[in-house]
Amino acid sequence: MSFHHREPLTLRLSLGLIRTFRRLVPAVIREAWVREWEAEIQHKWSSLNRRQALDWRDRADVVRRSTGAIADAAWLRQQFTLDHDIMRDVRYALRMLHRRPAMSALAVLVLALGIGGTVAVFSVVDTLLLRDLPYRDAERVATIWLANREHPDEREGVAPGAFLDWRSRTKAFATIAAEDPFTLDYLGGAEPAKLMGGLVTEGFFEALGVTPLLGRSFRADEHTEGRSLVAMISYGAWQRIFGGRPSIVGEKVLFNDRTYEIIGVLPRWFHPNLQDLVREEEIWAPKIVQKFEYDNRRIRYWRVVARLAPDVGLDEARAELSTISSQLAREYPSTLANMTATVVPLRDHLAGPIHAPLRVLFGAVVLVLLLACANVASLLLAKAADRQREFALRAAIGASSWRLIRQTLVESVVLSTLACLGGLAVAHAAIRAFVSLGTTTVPQLSELTLDPRLVAFALATSVVSAIVVGLWPAIRLSRTGTRDDLAESGAGTTGSVDRRRFVSVLVVAEVALALVLLVGAGLLIRSFTTLAKVDPGFARANVAVLQVFAYGERYQTDAQRMAFFDQTRERIRTVPGVEQVGLVSAMPFGAANINIDGGIRVEGRPEPPESERPSTYLTVATGDYFRAMGIPLKKGRLFGDDDRPDGTPVALVNDQIAERLWPGGNPVDQRIRVNWLGRWRTLQVVGVVGRLRHESLDRATRPEVFMPLSQVPFGSLTYVVQTTDDAGALIPAIRSRIWEIDRTLPIYDASTVKTLVAQSLAPRRFVTDLVSVLAGLAFLLATLGIYGILTFATAQRTREIGIRMAVGGRAHDILTLVLSESARLIAVGVVLGLLGSLAAARLIAALLYSTSPTDPLTLTGTAALLGLVALVACYVPARRATRIDPLSALRTQ
Repeated sequence: MSFHHREPLTLRLSLGLIRTFRRLVPAVIREAWVREWEAEIQHKWSSLNRRQALDWRDRADVVRRSTGAIADAAWLRQQFTLDHDIMRDVRYALRMLHRRPAMSALAVLVLALGIGGTVAVFSVVDTLLLRDLPYRDAERVATIWLANREHPDEREGVAPGAFLDWRSRTKAFATIAAEDPFTLDYLGGAEPAKLMGGLVTEGFFEALGVTPLLGRSFRADEHTEGRSLVAMISYGAWQRIFGGRPSIVGEKVLFNDRTYEIIGVLPRWFHPNLQDLVREEEIWAPKIVQKFEYDNRRIRYWRVVARLAPDVGLDEARAELSTISSQLAREYPSTLANMTATVVPLRDHLAGPIHAPLRVLFGAVVLVLLLACANVASLLLAKAADRQREFALRAAIGASSWRLIRQTLVESVVLSTLACLGGLAVAHAAIRAFVSLGTTTVPQLSELTLDPRLVAFALATSVVSAIVVGLWPAIRLSRTGTRDDLAESGAGTTGSVDRRRFVSVLVVAEVALALVLLVGAGLLIRSFTTLAKVDPGFARANVAVLQVFAYGERYQTDAQRMAFFDQTRERIRTVPGVEQVGLVSAMPFGAANINIDGGIRVEGRPEPPESERPSTYLTVATGDYFRAMGIPLKKGRLFGDDDRPDGTPVALVNDQIAERLWPGGNPVDQRIRVNWLGRWRTLQVVGVVGRLRHESLDRATRPEVFMPLSQVPFGSLTYVVQTTDDAGALIPAIRSRIWEIDRTLPIYDASTVKTLVAQSLAPRRFVTDLVSVLAGLAFLLATLGIYGILTFATAQRTREIGIRMAVGGRAHDILTLVLSESARLIAVGVVLGLLGSLAAARLIAALLYSTSPTDPLTLTGTAALLGLVALVACYVPARRATRIDPLSALRTQ
């Protein structure tokens, strides 16, 4: 029967239980069984409902009645099929688990943590590395970047001229297209909004293999001058700005005082993440290549995607682009001499900065699962020792070895099944944590969910775990003899050589596995701590930043832009708590960092060959920017009111370029020429400031020349506001002061410097936190495991210890004996763990910053910590052994 939507939740739940477990019933009677039970529950519900208004006890009684179908289905299964013995073993296993609830609960909890962690991390690996991407033939799509030959891992955008050269020369790609980052202002909402997006060349969405959710993509003729303005929007923008109405396709919308027709909405999963923005891209329009862009091979800001041609592999495409890069380096030595094309598969690009650590994370969680299995195996071994007499009796009356092994394995499977259910709950919670913590780092993590594939993986993991934890106890018990073992079990002398050897192996394995994880986590924590302490060259505390783009009808002239920035700065200074207000074009760690580089020459010096001409980054700023950011002045002065538009053009240089161009000299009052946006400008150096890190703390500083805003009016600027207290709390007031001058101007990004730096560290923090949690879990499991194993081993030696004490052994001697044996096992585990750590450390070497994979402090510190805690865990059972009464031990054993 189908569930009607008007049926109460209690009734639907009860009927759902029946339908869930109907598969246990043999097929020949299944339908009749379902009808009978559904009629029973319906009758029960109706009779209660007619009699009185139902309270929670009545509803609970209906659900309880429906659970009887489970036992009934199980009974029918064993009556009508050949697996009668299996079902009897399952019932017996449940009774055995119920007999020792504390031990059973501990085993289920330990194994659930291991299974849950494995499933959660596998969900990340599956989403980013294994699952089919929604892009058409995604394995044939790649992103292409420019990189310095000396630092190939530091990818940069692509200069327009370089892309156009690639497009005209390559034959390895069926389609190669580019995105030119841009923004559009939308004023139709409650507040002005700035939509980040891109102007895309012909074939962009075809190269990616994306079909719009609604509408169509761009036509070829829309990439030419004179056509009507059209745009495509993201799913998020469709929902957030336009309310998700389907009629948006074909509507005319005003952006930047120009009318665009919305022709398409992209799918919800489309997150190309090409621009490394804090926010998602939300709008795209056709790119019309301008004449000057054919000659621009210096400023690298385009993003390139490509689709491989048929029968062309990725290695062939890389080889072709490498050859083209070498040709371009010879043809344009001043701009592309040290640059080469880097091809990154789309999957690797979408995985983002945690692509490399994923395998490390998965390896770490597998180690945790092994530790969990070792712990549960030790618990089962302890339980097996108590059941030796039981299994000896079974063998004596004719039970085969296979029958005994099956019973033990069934118990392990039942245990693992319960742990699997708990593990799924742990995985669900962990996945939600991944989504909340990781989506700013990797947008694709928003797609994480506990789908049927992960449930199947969890079930498979539980089955494997059941075999791992139950195999040795099963084999051990199956070898139990009859008369001798009955007598031996009665005497309790179960500390046989093979069992002691197994206990020793477990202790050594737990110490070694835990140490491998602890060392890995220690290295990552040490690396992260070192990186977080790196001086970026500016103050991080109490500085707010707000980025604007002052263009359009109201800011067509330099005077209009300057008037706006002067007025807004004066208004911002009136906010209580504001100390300094500066402006800069290239904000370090900014979401949309305006990086402009150009050639530089020192007047009066011979011009070097084209391939050796130096270049520098060019930044527009005010003098207060350096004060607000706490950037030190090394020599000379900062920009001031005397640097007027009609005065002598001046500049500040950072100490990095000063050391390069004037080693041992003083650059103040020297004259330089810089290529600012294709035009050479002569500037007089008036000061030297400290160097800054712009992209991240692990990227090197760069040469930089600063020009005063008063002499180089610029529209893309960031307000840098130093405050006396929490800068974030003043952002709303600062924003309102800007809107007092121009209510229609969107503020692209508003944040604090501290937040920007923290966001740059987010990928490393994400990986470090995960490995640290796994290492902490491994540490806890190892400690509990060692304690449990040695407690069991000591208990099995009660008779031996009693005899030793009966013949004159002192408590001190017993304590020394047990601790020395345990210490030897721990020492072996530490040695093996250190060897494993040295091998594993090489796998994470690429994730470390200024930290050696063989860092002696980390290796010795973690080994000493684990060894000390393991010895403490050994002391408790050893101390307990010294309190054994010899007469009682001999009598009870």
